[in-house]
Amino acid sequence: MSSVDDRIVRMQFDNGQFNKGVESTTKALSGLESSLKLDGMANNVDSIASKFSVMGVIGATAINRLSTAAINTGVKMASSLVDPIVEGGKKRALNIEQAKFQLSGLGQDVRTIMDDVNYAVDGTAYGLDEAAMAASQLAASQVSAGDDMKASLRGISGVAAMTGSSYSDIASVFTKVAGQGRVMGDDLLRLSARGLNAAATMAKSMGITEAEVRDMATKGQISFKMFSEAMNDAFGEQATKANETFKGAASNFR
Repeated sequence: MSSVDDRIVRMQFDNGQFNKGVESTTKALSGLESSLKLDGMANNVDSIASKFSVMGVIGATAINRLSTAAINTGVKMASSLVDPIVEGGKKRALNIEQAKFQLSGLGQDVRTIMDDVNYAVDGTAYGLDEAAMAASQLAASQVSAGDDMKASLRGISGVAAMTGSSYSDIASVFTKVAGQGRVMGDDLLRLSARGLNAAATMAKSMGITEAEVRDMATKGQISFKMFSEAMNDAFGEQATKANETFKGAASNFR
């Protein structure tokens, strides 16, 4: 009996020690957690993770906006580059068609005159459309297809190249002279205003002085043919060099 009692006492004693051990261990773990500040660390980790998540959203939004802006800019750049080319080509095609229509209406050999037109602007910075329009106006003033038309149109190319003017601008001077049949003083002034001393050029071509040329112009003694041949002889070759200028290259690009 005494042995049974002894075992019961010992079991109770051991259970008490166990409880004390558990309590001691729990306190030790609590102390360790407190010293390591695990709760704060967990909160910090959660905070950092949250910030990374927000930054990810911001970054994705920024990249999306940058990409959209880049695409829109590219579209605008392409449009600003392509549209003028398309419109320029369309305008030239319509002008050529209109010039051919006018030549046909005047009873001209359209194919022959278009060959003259091509001769005048081939290798230059000037378009067939402007030369074709000028040809139709010259033909209306009785300038014949062939050598006379070639000299006239190529003379326009040369003077335009020398003065940095458009083909149409110089063509307006030539067609005026052709219409009136002779060079007048104001025609010389128009070219002079564009930086070309046409009187001096004709004087050299005709073997006379500049003063004599101006006197002849006052008297209406310089024919359109004399004028156009002098301009062609002096500057026709120069027209092919207009492509070397930025303005000429830009014109051909369109």
